Amino acid sequence: MSKVSKETIAILKSAGTAVIGDVADNLGLKPEPLANDLWPTRGSESEPFAGPAYTVGGVPCTDGAKGDRPKLKAIDEMPEDCVALWAGNGMQGICCFGDLLASAMKCRGVAGVVVDGGIRDLGFLRTLELSMMVQYASPAQAIGRWRVTDCQVPVEVRGAIAERVTIHPGDIIVADEDGVIVVPAGRADEFARLAADWESKDQAAREDIMNGMKLLDAIEKYGAL
Repeated sequence: MSKVSKETIAILKSAGTAVIGDVADNLGLKPEPLANDLWPTRGSESEPFAGPAYTVGGVPCTDGAKGDRPKLKAIDEMPEDCVALWAGNGMQGICCFGDLLASAMKCRGVAGVVVDGGIRDLGFLRTLELSMMVQYASPAQAIGRWRVTDCQVPVEVRGAIAERVTIHPGDIIVADEDGVIVVPAGRADEFARLAADWESKDQAAREDIMNGMKLLDAIEKYGAL
């Protein structure tokens, strides 16, 4: 897992996905938001979340297996405060997990869940107080149709700007009302430092604008809006 400090993660979570995207642009990097169709299972009750990615990857299958023990093992090994990142890799019409497996993730202290694929038991998940961003809901289970192949390896998920985004174990995942974005673990401290400065500048600019400052004057003062 990533050695990124809890303080750094808290700063990135507070700054939010939009500021992180601006920081990436300012560094000359391409921001890495995930697909725009991800939505919060708890709706307006969802809380922003952030943490090191614990990656779970799988593939469609037709092997008729009666269970998916690697999936259960992956959840049993999820550490506290991670973000469980599920890469469906072409999963269609079926779910990665439902109420029981989600309950296990909640019990393990997972900070949040991102599913580039499906989930089910949405009525229960809305009550679980575990924020999730998912692609879709479906009543159909994955057993015999999709199986976990790896965990804690680099995975690819659908992106918003790039067609695919590669996520490494320990990369920092941040999710809020604007979506989900990835911060490379090796640059997390740099992003957090710049994000804190950017957020402070945004707050000052917002106050000036609300007090009547013209936008052209604001951009001259702050350099970006």
